[in-house]
Amino acid sequence: MNKHAKLITLLCMVMCAVLVFWGCNKAVGPAETEPGKPTMSDGSSDDSLDLPDKIHLVECQFYGDSMYNLNYKEAWPLALEEKYGISVTMSYPLRDKYMETLYESAVSGELTGIVEIFGGAYLLQWIGNEWIYPLSDYLADNEVWNNMIPQMWKDAYTYNDHVWALASGSDGEATWFARAMRGDWLDTFGLDKPYTIDEFYEASYKFTYNDPDGNDVDDTTGFTSAGIWNLQDIFQSFDARLNHVAEPVPVWNPNENIWEDSMIKPEMNECMTFLKMVYDEKVMDNDIFAATDGAIMRQKVSQGRCGGTFYWDSWVWNFSNMVTYYVGSEAYMVCVGGLSGNIEKKLNHYNVGIGSPKVMMKNTEQPKETINWYVNTFFGDEWGFWTGRFGPVGEERGEAGKSCTIEDKTIIRNTYIDSSGNIRVYPSPGFIGGLPSRALYSVYELKYYAPSNPEWAEKSAQTAYDKYTTRKEWIEEYIANGMAYLLPDKLTQPTSEKYLEIYDEIHSAAMEAITASVTGSAGIEDSLNNYRRLAKVLGVKDILDFENAKLGKATAQEY
Repeated sequence: MNKHAKLITLLCMVMCAVLVFWGCNKAVGPAETEPGKPTMSDGSSDDSLDLPDKIHLVECQFYGDSMYNLNYKEAWPLALEEKYGISVTMSYPLRDKYMETLYESAVSGELTGIVEIFGGAYLLQWIGNEWIYPLSDYLADNEVWNNMIPQMWKDAYTYNDHVWALASGSDGEATWFARAMRGDWLDTFGLDKPYTIDEFYEASYKFTYNDPDGNDVDDTTGFTSAGIWNLQDIFQSFDARLNHVAEPVPVWNPNENIWEDSMIKPEMNECMTFLKMVYDEKVMDNDIFAATDGAIMRQKVSQGRCGGTFYWDSWVWNFSNMVTYYVGSEAYMVCVGGLSGNIEKKLNHYNVGIGSPKVMMKNTEQPKETINWYVNTFFGDEWGFWTGRFGPVGEERGEAGKSCTIEDKTIIRNTYIDSSGNIRVYPSPGFIGGLPSRALYSVYELKYYAPSNPEWAEKSAQTAYDKYTTRKEWIEEYIANGMAYLLPDKLTQPTSEKYLEIYDEIHSAAMEAITASVTGSAGIEDSLNNYRRLAKVLGVKDILDFENAKLGKATAQEY
């Protein structure tokens, strides 16, 4: 297998946030249109292009992982067929083998249709392999595409003046990682929320050794992680940055506007010294390199065994709910969005969640009709958009098997009663992430329909709205104090062919050096020098030179 197929799957960071709103509007049914013709934003139908005979879609974690929600996986394409009068098929390979499966299928020539792939280096690889169509010419006359905002969505996957993929979308809200930290444990010791690495260490040490839960048992640890994935804020505080998905590879420094290799900076030595200290003191969970499963990490935090971790910002809220459930009503989390140390500004990145790229394979039949149908259906047609986001849209509230109903500017999420008598919301396909022109909370309202328990519906909607506003306040604080910065999508990782060629070796060598440094299996200086020697042989400096030349910069780093 080509080694590029082994690029780690952490690039698929799919945000799983339930965005709901409360409110009430007069019930109005969806607009009536000619069968099979997507509805445009002004309510008219698009007659300018023939429909494709068939559509094949490939998606990662469609209605969850491969074996989840099978009934919904089958019903969704049938709903599209009924609505639009064309044949729709879906594929959803296993998450942990997703890109390897796609790669093998692409090599064999079997992969066809519109395919979600993981971003960055994968997209460049597929362009280089000439597996996918450039889309600009096919969409040149598409009204929906030409009027879509924000422009950054259309530019996100543009290389050499060609659009190579479509963004999955989002409502345009900030998405980022932040540290969830036990607020009640801070209260126990009279500590404020930390803003510096020293304050964080003081709190984490007390979380480990001063019995924060008051049970007279030595059973707590300051913080945990899954590998180095959840230590990004610590690396950032030393100005020894990892990339946007916590990989120790060449990275853009926003304070200097230059590409650099953090592994050979003096600051990385300082960072390793700190991490080895907290590892030796067991202030940091010593299982982080052995138990890299995020589920184990989440469980430790949720059950009150660790004082927190660095994860999706929505999980600050989720962890609060979980520790309340497992520990008691007094337990709660605070959001720590950055830790200053060697630097104080532009520490932690955020973006606006454009989503993973959707590409069109070169063996796709009727390519122009296919990509235009996709854009018109999922971004230009209200029924198609909400079906892609929440599941099949029905004509009336509570319609069996229909996930939601459109009532003017309100989306009604339908519910059902499960076998245990609990109220459940229909699962979402996760095919479309959002769209600013249809954003929940700012454009559309959303509420639940639960006729057996309207109080539940009102409370759930209010809770979700509170979650949305709280998360917005978290990011706004760190934007205002200068710790959070917007990471341009084009600067998330190198685009050079050299990077694709040696990515595996760079990543492996850096991880080996970090692991050895922190665990003490080798000295810090020796470990980092071993990396430096290998990086010199591999030609990492060529990557820095290539990327910095595009910025009009020249690196001073030498191997």
